[in-house]
Amino acid sequence: MTVSSVQTLKSVLSKATPGVLADALQKVDLGNMMSAKVYTSGSITATATITLPEKALFIQSVRVLASGTAASVGTYMVADNGVTPLLPPGGASAAVGIAQASAISSSAPYIASVLLPNTVTSVVVVYVPAPAVALTAEFAPTGGI
Repeated sequence: MTVSSVQTLKSVLSKATPGVLADALQKVDLGNMMSAKVYTSGSITATATITLPEKALFIQSVRVLASGTAASVGTYMVADNGVTPLLPPGGASAAVGIAQASAISSSAPYIASVLLPNTVTSVVVVYVPAPAVALTAEFAPTGGI
């Protein structure tokens, strides 16, 4: 009896076997993942939750351009969903504010949205897109491993 272990994309990419590496990189859409994306909301209805157009691996920066609360305008660092969004004394233009990232699930902790401490009407988010297929997904190569 032959028992074979399940190959995940993560394990295949870590092994970097030349015969299957190209298939694995194509499956995760490496070209898309390696380029930072800029999401500009434009003028939006006041909201504290910014939903990204695609899942993100991580957020590089968040800048609020307009808000009904003047102190909310400025830069925010993004932390995990265990933090409480925070507006610093003097406002986000005087010091860095804290925003909360929402993970889609614990098995694939990609970011779907960012929660700010106050409602905003215009924001720019710079992020790195998540892989097209979760790295924990089973890898079915077209060739052999």
